[in-house]
Parts: sequence; structure tokens; C-alpha cells
Amino acid sequence: MSVLPGGEAPHSFEFVAAPTDLAPYLNSLYIWRLGDEQLDDVLPAYSGQMVVFAKGVGRMQFDDEVAETSDAFFLAPLCQARNFSVNGPAVLFGASINFRGWAALSGLSVHDYHDCFLQPGTVLEDGTAQTLSGLAQRWSAGEVDDAALLDAMCDIIRRGLSRLPEQHLTVIDKTLEWLSSSFKPELDDLYASLPYSKRQAQRLVAQFFGQSPVRLVRRYRAVRAATLLSMPQLPELIEAEIREAFYDQAHLIKEIRFFTGRTPKRLMPGAGSSINEMLGPDGYSSVNLFGSGESEQLGNDPLDDF
Repeated sequence: MSVLPGGEAPHSFEFVAAPTDLAPYLNSLYIWRLGDEQLDDVLPAYSGQMVVFAKGVGRMQFDDEVAETSDAFFLAPLCQARNFSVNGPAVLFGASINFRGWAALSGLSVHDYHDCFLQPGTVLEDGTAQTLSGLAQRWSAGEVDDAALLDAMCDIIRRGLSRLPEQHLTVIDKTLEWLSSSFKPELDDLYASLPYSKRQAQRLVAQFFGQSPVRLVRRYRAVRAATLLSMPQLPELIEAEIREAFYDQAHLIKEIRFFTGRTPKRLMPGAGSSINEMLGPDGYSSVNLFGSGESEQLGNDPLDDF
């Protein structure tokens, strides 16, 4: 739960582990609740989301456009942090879809569909889209409780998944493995691991992740640094590794702000942000944020610190 400095807790995240059969496609399921107030915050660059907005209204800034939520929608993967506001009281049910899941469920190129809201019919077949769109009303009428609504969302995902070609899975998984290997992974290492020419590899990485390999390095370096810097106690060696990954302090702050909407100060425990949880392992599991020896330095189970 997010708690403000004064001890208040107007908003909360409840993460729910994805069912075993959907684990390859989802980061997690979650329920987010907001009290009777308006919240203004920033959502980090993040993977795709399937959302049921059961109560309340939200808005998100996409460049020159402000989009408003509907009862059910998809948030396409974000390539940078985005400002949002929610008028409470609000209750939101979500499925955080990793990049394998987005490709298998939507079939949409992230290069063409990113940083936007998508109506259910853009991603799902008509009957399944209608089922998703009706869940908020069923929850409000008391026909389904929280657990049943999440189960229904999982069933919708199961029905919508398609089998990905093995070579496409290789691109996604090898890219994630490469991103997890270091704060500054070498481009040649990625290209050497893929069964494509350099140009084809660049095109496919953009298709599945929305950005070129160079841009992805920037994005995940910032997310990784933000996650580690949010830990209550960070070993000096890891902090030094983070500093060395950026040109200077100003560059570190600029990159973290662009991709997470945070500054190092706002990442501190108790900073009161409703979204800091999404930078932790429960919400952001596609990439191993503890590569490059950090796991050993943090102990046998570094995730206990979150």
C-alpha cells in the first residue's frame, strides 16, 4: 500500500499472482483502489495493460491529447512516462501483460500501437470484447466479486491468446535476456543471439517492444536504476554501478524522470507515490532488474526488501 508522509493511505495496490498457465504472458494481476479524492501522478514506461475501470474516471496525457478511460480498455505499452489523473472513489482491476503476452493476445505491432488507450474490440474478437466491456457493470451490480472479476479477465485472456511463431518468441526472449544482462549491454551481443540480419532484428525488436534496441537500453537502464534506488538499503557497490551507467547526476535524473516520471528523491521509501509499487518486482517482472551480480550483493532473496 502507498502511504503518504502524514500517515494517510488514500490509495492501495493489491497484486495477485497470475495463474500458472498464464504466467508466461502476464507480469501479474492487480486491484488498485483510491479514496474519495483526485489523484494526479505519473505512470512509468510500462508494458501493456488490460483494464476494467469498475468505479471512478481516469485521464491520461498522450502528447497533445488527453484520453479518458471507459469501463474497459487496453493501455498499449508505454515508451515513456505519462501523466494521469483519477477522480475517486475509484476501483480498477488490471492484468499487466508482458511483451510475449501482448504479441500473443493482440497481434498488434508495438511500433504502431503504443502510448494510447485501445478499445476492447481493437484487441479482442467481438464476443470476447463485449464480455470484457460488461464486467464493470456486473461488478457494480454485485453479480461478481473482486476475485470472480479477475478470474473472468483471465478467461478472456485465455480465449484471446494465439500461438506465436518460435522465431518471434526467440526475438522477444533473447531481447529480454539481453536487457537483463547489464546496465549497458552491447548491441552486437543482441544481434549475435538472433537468427536474423541486423536490419531484420531491429525491425522485429521495434515490432515487439515499440523502440529500437538503443532506445530500449536507455529505457530499461532508467527503470532498473529507479527500482534499485527505491530500495531502503542499497549496497555502495550497486549504487556506484548505477552512477557509472550514466554520464553524470544530471543525466541520471533526466533519464529516470523521462521513463518513470520520478526523481531519485521521489523514489525514496515513504515518498507517497501511488505508482512506486509498479517499479517493483511484483509489477514489473519481464526484465530481471537484478542482473549483473546485483542479486548476490543484495542477498539470497533481494525481492524481500520491497
